[in-house]
Amino acid sequence: MPVPQDIPRKVAAGEGWQWVRSGFRLYRRNPLLLSAAFAMLFGVVMALGLVPVVGGALSDFAAPLMVAGFMAAFRALDEGRDLELPHFLAGVRGPAIPLMTIGAVQLLGALAIGTVMENMGFDAETFVAAARTQQDPAAMQALLNQVAPAVLTGLLLFTPLMMATWFAPALILFGGARPMTALGVSMKAVLRNWAALLVNGLALALVLLLAALVPLMLGLLVAMPVLFGSLYASYQAIFAVWSDEATPPQAGDNLA
Repeated sequence: MPVPQDIPRKVAAGEGWQWVRSGFRLYRRNPLLLSAAFAMLFGVVMALGLVPVVGGALSDFAAPLMVAGFMAAFRALDEGRDLELPHFLAGVRGPAIPLMTIGAVQLLGALAIGTVMENMGFDAETFVAAARTQQDPAAMQALLNQVAPAVLTGLLLFTPLMMATWFAPALILFGGARPMTALGVSMKAVLRNWAALLVNGLALALVLLLAALVPLMLGLLVAMPVLFGSLYASYQAIFAVWSDEATPPQAGDNLA
C-alpha cells in the first residue's frame, strides 16, 4: 500500500508527556505480568550477552525481538484483550529475521562508532580505571578534556543510529515494513517529532531516575515496561493511520 504523504504525522511537543501517562495507564492493566515478562526477557538478553565471543552480537540481535514482544503486548492491552505470555513472543513467532536485521544494524553501528572513538584516543576501560584512581581534581579535569572530543563525536554519531532504530521494531511488526524502510521511516518520524520525543525522553529519564532509587533495581521492573508502553503510545500517535488490520503484509511488501 503506498505510504500517505502525511505519514509519519507531526504531533505537538506536549504529546511527549502524554505518551508516558498512556504507558503507565496501560501498564496498570496488568502490572504483574508485564513486570514478570520484562524480568524474564531481559534476563534472557543478558544471559545471551555472557556467551563467549558471540555474546554481544546475540544480545543485540535479541533486543528488537524483545521490543516487538512488548509492542504486541501493549497492543493487546490497548484493544481490551487479555494479555498472555505468547504476546511477548510476537517477534520470535513473526518477523524474526527482519527484526534481527535491526539488531545487526545496531551492532554494526555501535562497533563503527566505537572504532571512531578509539581512533580518537578514547578507551572506555582505561578511562573508568583512571577515573577511579584519580584523586587530583586538576588531573581529573585534564583527563575529561582529553576524552571530551571523542565522547562528543560518539554522541553525535550515536544519535542518528538511535533515531533510525527507535520505531523500527514496531514498524516491522505492525506495518510489515522491510528493515531498510523501517529505518528510514523511523528517522523521518523522529525528525518530524523531535520536540515531542525530547519531552518524552526527559520525562522517561525522570521515571528511570526515580526507579534507580528503589533498592535492588526493583524500580526498573515498573519503569521499563512503562517505557515500552510509552513507545507504543508514541507509535500509535504518529503512525496509527497506517492500518495493519485490513490486509496482512505480504513478504514482498514495503509497508502494509
